[in-house]
Order: sequence, then structure tokens, then C-alpha cells
Amino acid sequence: MAGRYRNNQEKNRSRFYILLSIIFVFVVYKWGIPFFMKIVAGDGSIKVSQEKDIIPPQVPILSALPEATNSSSLLIEGYTEPNAALDFLVNDKISVTDKANTDGSFSKTVTLDLASNRVQVRAADEAGNINISEVKIVIFDSKPLEISINSPKEGSEFFGKNNQVVDIQGFVNKPESQVIINNSFVTTNKEGIFLHRIQLQSGNNEIKAVASDKAGNSAETKINLLYTP
Repeated sequence: MAGRYRNNQEKNRSRFYILLSIIFVFVVYKWGIPFFMKIVAGDGSIKVSQEKDIIPPQVPILSALPEATNSSSLLIEGYTEPNAALDFLVNDKISVTDKANTDGSFSKTVTLDLASNRVQVRAADEAGNINISEVKIVIFDSKPLEISINSPKEGSEFFGKNNQVVDIQGFVNKPESQVIINNSFVTTNKEGIFLHRIQLQSGNNEIKAVASDKAGNSAETKINLLYTP
């Protein structure tokens, strides 16, 4: 009798274990496997970590600019990273904005302030990284040049061999200017005064003085002298 009872217990225990196994397999199949697949596959999509772009655009390279100009408008050309957003700076302030071409080139006109100007171009990419060109100094000088010949006077006459060589004395209002008298370079002192010795030819002699500065301003004056050997 006891043996029959023990057999029934073992059969019931076996059925219970089989039932637990079936439930376990069902749970794993229903929820476990899909959950595991989501972890592995990332909800069915391949996830690629995207690193933030921290590389700045190419430093803008500027074409040669004049040391000085007599125009308030200045053309700035150069190249940088293609399609970069550009700020054109004059004295550390934005003059104009633009965008680089697909080949990285750019060309834009800015407005200068009187006297000295710090010119730069700042480039930014889509990620907000920034790079800036080196500083170029450009002088905007619109002050007119003035030059005069003060001695000798217009129409002066000279006679004899002893008076064939004369000193041409004059003044230019910008001492740093270049002065040329009859194709000869003439130096000026810090007050703008110049002196040039010239040998007269028989008859009428035209004395022409031309001054020019780095900004492109120029002026000229002339006198006529008569010489009789």
C-alpha cells in the first residue's frame, strides 16, 4: 500500500516539473527571446555612436591687401573650408557676412574706417566650430595731397653759365609721400620740405613736381624757367 502511494507522489511530482518546464519554455519564448533580441539588435536597427564635430574649419587665407587705400571700399578675397559661414571683420566688428563657395573661395567688399583698419575673416562650420584669419592692417587715407614749388618763382629767367644750375625748393603736405621732379626721385624732410638741384637747358625749361602716397593719392605742380647761356 505504501509503495502505491509513493509511486503516485513521484508521478505527481513529475507532472509538476513537466508543467513548470512548459511554463518556463513558454515565458522564454514569449518574452525572453524578443527581449534579448532587442538588446542585441537595438530594436531592429544598427545604432552608431555619433561623435561631436570638434574640428574647426580651415583658417581663412586672405589674398594680398594694399597697405593703404584712398577708397572706403575694400575687396577681400581668399579661401577657406567649402560652404563655411563667414564674418568679415573691420576693427573687430562685423562689416558684412557671406558664405564660402563650394570650392572654398570667397570675395566680398567691406567698408573701412578712416585711418587704420584691422581686417580679418572669421569662418564657422555647421557644428559651430570657428577659425579666424590673421590680422591685416589697411590704412584708409582720403586726405588730398598738396605739393608746391616755392622757389624759384614761375617765369624766372637765368643768364650765363654761372646760373645754369638752380635749386628747386618746395613743400608737400604729407612728408612720407614720394616726390619726383622731372623723373628724378627727391627726398623730403620730416616737415615735408624738399630741395632738388637741376641743370637748366637753353631756352624754356618746364619743372614738374609730382607727389604720391601709399594710399594712391597724388598731386602735381609745375613751373617754367627761362635760361639764356
